[in-house]
Amino acid sequence: MFEIYLTSKVKKDLNGIPKTMISKIKKDIQNLANFPDLSNIKKLNNHPLADFSLRTGNYRTLFDVDTNNKIIYILKIGHRKDIY
Repeated sequence: MFEIYLTSKVKKDLNGIPKTMISKIKKDIQNLANFPDLSNIKKLNNHPLADFSLRTGNYRTLFDVDTNNKIIYILKIGHRKDIY
């Protein structure tokens, strides 16, 4: 099981997301503890911010994984048209 850490910027990102989507996004983030056994994860190539993307409807959660320490760092959450 992985531990999940949210950056302070992510908390600000959640303020601009509709409340109905926030609960779904939080549920998907909690499921990241089972990494890499999820189907809605995409490995990003040459992205300046993160190595992975988690899809939740039209929203994306960008994150990095530290496999040695079993930690997932959530870096950014936003609408798919704004995040890349």
